[in-house]
Amino acid sequence: MSANQITLDVAIYNELQATLANLQQRVTELEYADRDRRQAETALHQSEELFRTTFEQAAIGISFSTLSGRFTHFNQQWCEIVGYEEEELWELTTQDITHPDDAVLELELTEKLIAGEISDYSLEKRYIRPDRSIVWVDLTASLIYSPSDEPRYLISMMQNISDRKQAEMERQRAEQQLQQKARDLETALRELQQTQTHLVQSEKMSSLGQLVAGVAHEINNPVNFIYGNLNYANDYIHDLLHLLQLYQEHCPIPPPAVQDVIAAIDLDFLIEDLPKLLVSMRVGAERIREIIASLRNFSRLDEAEFKTVDLHEGIDSTLMILQNRFKAQSSRPEIRLFKEYADLPPIQCYPGQLNQVFMNILTNAIDALEESLRLPDAPFATTGDIPSIWIRTRKVSPDHISISIQDNGLGIPPHTRDRLFDPFFTTKPVGKGTGLGMSISYQIITERHHGSLRCESELGQGAEFIITIPIQQTAPSAL
Repeated sequence: MSANQITLDVAIYNELQATLANLQQRVTELEYADRDRRQAETALHQSEELFRTTFEQAAIGISFSTLSGRFTHFNQQWCEIVGYEEEELWELTTQDITHPDDAVLELELTEKLIAGEISDYSLEKRYIRPDRSIVWVDLTASLIYSPSDEPRYLISMMQNISDRKQAEMERQRAEQQLQQKARDLETALRELQQTQTHLVQSEKMSSLGQLVAGVAHEINNPVNFIYGNLNYANDYIHDLLHLLQLYQEHCPIPPPAVQDVIAAIDLDFLIEDLPKLLVSMRVGAERIREIIASLRNFSRLDEAEFKTVDLHEGIDSTLMILQNRFKAQSSRPEIRLFKEYADLPPIQCYPGQLNQVFMNILTNAIDALEESLRLPDAPFATTGDIPSIWIRTRKVSPDHISISIQDNGLGIPPHTRDRLFDPFFTTKPVGKGTGLGMSISYQIITERHHGSLRCESELGQGAEFIITIPIQQTAPSAL
């Protein structure tokens, strides 16, 4: 064997050895790879078993569905919560068993989830069971993506919260019942205050009305006697004066004793002044009769029922009673009164009660002006430094009229104005006011006459009370 041949054989041998070593290394690598695969398969199998066990035995409901809502997987807890059998759920979508009031919101959230606007969502919703009962759940949903990062499935996890929602609804019902009881108590208290107000004011006005009517009646009798005899007295005096004239014509020179009496009594002046005296007596008696008529008109005890009247008569009667308060006093000047009456038709109303409203508002206006006058520099909204009250009436629509009573005093602050018509609210000192007048006035206008009473006022700008009532009332309202 030649040396070349030996060298060639050694090279082949070495190559074979290397190839064998590579093969052995590859076999070893394959054995390791197979072991890793078997381990991976075992781990995967264990993971699948764990997931399956967790999925099936989870205490919460879990489901997988397509993006359109068709179920692909769900566990037993899901079936128990929604109350459907497996065979039934395969034929349904999530929207099919969702309560209609919750379906729109969940659909909007699902669309945002698929669009990538949100990563997941949670909500409390209702499912409708086969027996049409409702089950409340707390549901959380998210997406499962494909390897190419495309959304494939919706995974939803939910927990039955019906007991909790039932407890919440019971609590809400209890709160609503408590709130209703509180409202009922508030209403009862308000009605009790109104009843008390009516009783106090009715007794007060009844006593005042009886007093005014009694005084008017007692004065009316002697005044009528005087007024009725004035005509006779006028005739008798006229006859006596005529007789005296005849004596003067036929006996121009009386005896000295008669002449002394004529001079002492100033007969010529007596003859001239006596008819004037009778006229003055007649005017005074007529004035007293007008005052009596105003008193009776104000009390309205003989006209307490629902009737048609001239509204201006009631206002003027009230002003007649308050006339003394408008006059100048030692502590203040006269309060000027401006009346702007429109041509109003007769009004259907309760006259005595409307007079009561006029009395309350006018009395408060006079009190406000007197309070203003006690301040230094007594500022008034208009007419310089003269305290004034305006009364205006007008027809505001074919069916309604308004009465405005305005003063130019200091005005009413907002926190007081908001409570003007509350029962027993007053800003006057103890003993000066009961806090019932404006509350009663408000009820008389709104409840009794189906109208409105409001106050418009700003500090330094006086106050204006505006009454609006219908001309014709639909029907008398019990108070």
